[in-house]
Amino acid sequence: MSNLPLPTRLDIDQIVEHSFKDLHVKGFDYLCLQRSPEETVKLYFFDGDVAKLPEVVAPHDHRYDFETYVAAGAVENVWFRRSHNEELGALFNWFEFRTPLNGGDGFTFAGEEILYEASRYRFINGESYYMHADDLHTIRIAGNETVLMLLQFEDVRPLDKPTSTFFKGNAPSLSGLYNKFTADEVIAKLRRFEERTGISLGANLARDAA
Repeated sequence: MSNLPLPTRLDIDQIVEHSFKDLHVKGFDYLCLQRSPEETVKLYFFDGDVAKLPEVVAPHDHRYDFETYVAAGAVENVWFRRSHNEELGALFNWFEFRTPLNGGDGFTFAGEEILYEASRYRFINGESYYMHADDLHTIRIAGNETVLMLLQFEDVRPLDKPTSTFFKGNAPSLSGLYNKFTADEVIAKLRRFEERTGISLGANLARDAA
């Protein structure tokens, strides 16, 4: 996996500022390695039991296009589409989502939509896939100790416009999520990344972490 487009310099203080434990669900941790309006580089770690969490998040869209790389383990990406035919899909509750990471208040009920699963594909270590902001999808972690790297491009939807998330019931509570890392915890996660992927982050990490 030497083809991962990783930053050449890692600023631990910046990573601490923009990273979170338990992103969206317990056991799904997120390190933001680099952030700019044009390009953001993220690592997602999953340390839970994949048998107990078939899907990490509900079907949703995004503010931005992005590419996901499987750095370790495996993931299934599941694409959904809207329909007017309930026999083709299933009825979901549609919620507008304003992320707490940008000061938002979470989920707001907005109506109902029929969604159907359009396709599903498994990606393994070394593979990647591209998503457009308007694509509806969810992911299923398909291997323990999976690490995903996401290359996020510039926003195509303004920050004051919500994204959409779809549930078959009520939206879950966000209580207990989005917890902060210490600098030592970030460094430990980066070392875990090296162990899982075999990719050395090199002298830049040691110099910035000193």
